[in-house]
Amino acid sequence: MNVQAQAVPRDNVFKRLLLLYGLYTLISNAMFLVGYYLLPEGFLRGSPQVQAAGAIVSGAFWQEFGMTLLINLVWMGGLVIVLNFNQVRGFPMGFAMILPLAGFCGLVLGTNSFAASDLKQYNAWEGTALGMSIGGVETFGLLLIMAATVAFGVYQYRSWWRWSGEWAPTKMIRFRDLRFTRIEWLFLLAGVALLVLAAYRETAMRFAA
Repeated sequence: MNVQAQAVPRDNVFKRLLLLYGLYTLISNAMFLVGYYLLPEGFLRGSPQVQAAGAIVSGAFWQEFGMTLLINLVWMGGLVIVLNFNQVRGFPMGFAMILPLAGFCGLVLGTNSFAASDLKQYNAWEGTALGMSIGGVETFGLLLIMAATVAFGVYQYRSWWRWSGEWAPTKMIRFRDLRFTRIEWLFLLAGVALLVLAAYRETAMRFAA
């Protein structure tokens, strides 16, 4: 029996990416406006996420680069892949990362809550370029990884609620039978490369400031 045939059908990987990017952009832009118009400046600087980012600003260039890469690639990228092994009624749980990721990034931008920089020191032109070449590249890298691995629904859940009586997962495919298509490999490797590039750009920006 071909176990892999039981997995979620492979739709167009480009369609997955466009859907993810569209959702991310919509949510992030909306939360940016919420943060800018409704919340005080620096609102999230005391949050655990921003404090953790500030903790990696420690001195040595390659040490900061390594810590940034550890968070962005190993932790965030790994979390995306692990979540995509699980689906609820065919919905990939990696998609669920879009809401907190886009929402938090939009709020950080809208409230100028960065740990190691101040948006007021840049004009709109410079700020847009920095955002697109660092945060934008990082986000797109994560979305590429998400789109590349979204078809691997190893565990299928019939309900969102643990106490529904239908929550127990069904294993649809063995881990050793997972296979990437050629385009999924390309998306995955491109996502990793973009996360490395974004981590380097972010570290270089800190040292240039």
